[in-house]
Amino acid sequence: MWYDMLYAWYLMIPVILGGCSHMIIVKYNHFSALNVPLAVSCFGANKTWRGLLLVPLLTALFALLWLPIGQLHSPREILPILIEECYFAGLLAGFGYILPELPNSWLKRKLGIPPGKLPVRHRAFFIFGDQIDSAIGVTLAYTLYFKLPATSAALIFVIFLLSAFVVKQLLYLLALKKTRF
Repeated sequence: MWYDMLYAWYLMIPVILGGCSHMIIVKYNHFSALNVPLAVSCFGANKTWRGLLLVPLLTALFALLWLPIGQLHSPREILPILIEECYFAGLLAGFGYILPELPNSWLKRKLGIPPGKLPVRHRAFFIFGDQIDSAIGVTLAYTLYFKLPATSAALIFVIFLLSAFVVKQLLYLLALKKTRF
């Protein structure tokens, strides 16, 4: 069980660092040419080409950190050992992070909730929904790529939710995120 938890945390490294890097890019408006909404009427102004393209690429780059981590473990460990494997798994996780946010944003626009806002009514439901969409996507991406058993997938899902909560609080405290959730 300890190894499974450690492995799940290792899998979160590129997702966390990719997401945090994206928030820094947003804060300082880097790559502003890509700061074009995907479809304002469907997803609002906050879902941009910059996020859709950069989050998977950043996550893929940070997945390369698995290479030195993998050197700490015996060869039977299941972290990728090739650059291409790290990059591809990270790219899938990045898309798993960003793509499930789109239906969530679409639903909130249809309900009249402004981009980046939470409704007063059923607030906790929407906070949870904002976390669970990407948790499902990343878990699914890793589960399919690494052919993980259900118990490992469930652990990754829980670790993602815990990580997301902590990281979002830190991003808010560092003024890289406008809201706590």
